[in-house]
Order: sequence, then structure tokens, then C-alpha cells
Amino acid sequence: MLRHCLRSGLVLGVLLAGGLLAGCGFMGSSDTADTPPARQVSAPGDAVATSGGPAGGANLFNPWMQEKLPNTRELSDAGQAMLPQMGGSAQRIEKEAAYRAHWREEIYPVVFGDKKAPHELMVLLDFANPASAALWDKVVQASRSLDPSQTKIVVFANSRENYGTDLMGLAIWISYERKGQAMSYLTYALDRWNEVKAGQKKTRGKAIPFTNEYDATVQSTDFPIHYAYLQKLNPPVPASREMDVTSYCYDAGSVNMYQAVQLTRYYNLSGLPALIADGRALPASSSASAIVDALR
Repeated sequence: MLRHCLRSGLVLGVLLAGGLLAGCGFMGSSDTADTPPARQVSAPGDAVATSGGPAGGANLFNPWMQEKLPNTRELSDAGQAMLPQMGGSAQRIEKEAAYRAHWREEIYPVVFGDKKAPHELMVLLDFANPASAALWDKVVQASRSLDPSQTKIVVFANSRENYGTDLMGLAIWISYERKGQAMSYLTYALDRWNEVKAGQKKTRGKAIPFTNEYDATVQSTDFPIHYAYLQKLNPPVPASREMDVTSYCYDAGSVNMYQAVQLTRYYNLSGLPALIADGRALPASSSASAIVDALR
């Protein structure tokens, strides 16, 4: 727990220095009682309408294909004129995260297909919503009928329970360090989340919020979800690297969460999980075949 608190404090300092917390807006949610201030962001259901609405089409948020990404935090004309006088400049995720070696993977983690494929399925998850696992299963089914040279699958997460940030961070790390294994990991993480919740209800009478990795266990001897998966990777993560990888996870997940909030606002989503196929929101109840059809 101490390590987790220290880690959250470190990330808070990084985000404050980069201005990302201002971008997330501290909008709060119904879960704020269980959420430390350092990690409080817009809840998945806190969608805000954007002026003019989405422009449509794929790859608008793709940093490998766009120099400037949509930004739902644009200032008014008066605000933009005032910034230079105060010695500031407009906040953009491309600038704020650019000091990170893998910032593009963090704001746009491709888990299937070519980064510059013309078609795009963006999947927005909430680990704390059991429906995310069911939706992800349909995405995996759909991927079996997709051409990776023509379509990519990109994942974002804004979890109502804090531990989802770490789990998304590991998905990002796997997406570039263990290519081809991120989708299997996400299946494991989402299913395991629901299994642990069910196990806690059975053994304790109720499930607790997953504020940190050690909340997401049933027995005291259980390994936390993302720690357990480090040895399931091919090759496994060496013991000497485990601390570095798991420390990275929260940082990367936090950057990705910022973009999840952006997407939620930009596409006027009412909640997560959600799907965006080539710039068009699909019903979360979409079947695998409907997903494939939307990408043709």
C-alpha cells in the first residue's frame, strides 16, 4: 500500500508539471468517495457535448497519421489571446506527453493490425463495468474476420475503480514489448476482474472497490492481476524487470485515461464500454458480425 501511495504521489507531480490534470478537469464522479484526489477524473458516464460535434472518419486521434489531434479542451478566443501574455501556451496531449518515449503507444495503443491501416476500431473500456468483458469478447471474435493490413483495433480505458489504470498500462506495455499478446492479456484481465469480484462476494459477502492491486484479490496469497500475468507472457518478464514494468503501468495508464476522457467527450458517449468504428459510435450491444460489417 505504501508503494502504491508513493507511486500515486510521483505521478501526480508529473501530471501537474505537464498540465494533464488540468486537461482531465477533475470533474469527479459517483465514485469520488473511493478515489484519491491524485487519480480523480471524469467518470465514464460524464460525457460532455462538444461544439460542432465529431468530424467523422477514422484516424482522427492517430498520432502516427495526424500531427494535430482533436482537443475537447480548446480555450475560447479570449483565453487563447491571454495565454501568451501569461507566458503560457495551449495544452495539447501531443506536447504534454511527448517527453515519454512511448507516448504514441500510450495515447493510441494498437493491439491488432497496422498502425496506419485505413480502418479503425476504437474500444473504450471500463474495467469496473462487468459489461466490458462481454464487449471485449465480441471484439476478439470480430478480429478473427478482420484483415490486419486494413483494420486496426485501438484500446482506451477510463476505469471507475483506480486499479483499472494499472491494468490498462500493462496492455500498453505489452502492445509494443510483446507484440501480438495484448489482446489475450486484456481478455485475461477483464475476465479475472469479474472473477475476483464474484469471489469476494462469495467469501466476504461483498466486493470492495479495487483502489490498488492488492484490493483485487480473493485470498491473501493471490497475486494481483497484472503481476500474475507477467509470467504468462512469452517470454516472461524477468524478475529483475518486474518493478520497472509495474511502475510504468500506472504512468502509461494515466496518459491513456486522459485520451479516454477526450474520446468520451468528443463522441458524446453516455458511458463505457463503447465502440467507435471509423469515427462512428456503435451500440455497446453490437455483435461480432455487426462490428465487422461496420468496418467494411
